[in-house]
Amino acid sequence: MRNPVRIVVALCLVLLMTSGALAEEMGKKPLKDAPQKVAVRATAVSVEHEGADTAGTRLAFQLKEVCNASSLFALTDADTPKINILISTVPEFASRPDVGSAYAVVWVFAESKGNLQYYLGRQSGVVSEATASAIAQQLAERTDGIAVKYGYLFSR
Repeated sequence: MRNPVRIVVALCLVLLMTSGALAEEMGKKPLKDAPQKVAVRATAVSVEHEGADTAGTRLAFQLKEVCNASSLFALTDADTPKINILISTVPEFASRPDVGSAYAVVWVFAESKGNLQYYLGRQSGVVSEATASAIAQQLAERTDGIAVKYGYLFSR
């Protein structure tokens, strides 16, 4: 009885040698082992928050932190074409302001500060101190989706 490991190794060697010969026959050149430049897409964004509640403020700061740390966004206040993320928050319960907050987010495109901003999308919900980070991540993902969908606005 023959050793199955030796048979498999022999078959692999035969395949490797024939694949190299086939590549030479077809005139293919081996790929260069050099890093390639990749087009980087960094969407200019600005986050504006309105509200004085704790959970809403935490949500706005978490969203700014996610956008600042991500390579998909360039957090800026410069007068350049960008997506403005407008966040408005209020306490969920007036008698217990630290429990949670209701939020509304509107995405608009601003070509410059003097021009009319174009509506791109909206979202609303409830946030607490414990869920602020997860919701900020969801808002950043939605912002990226909006940036891809309306990317043609930046190429003017």
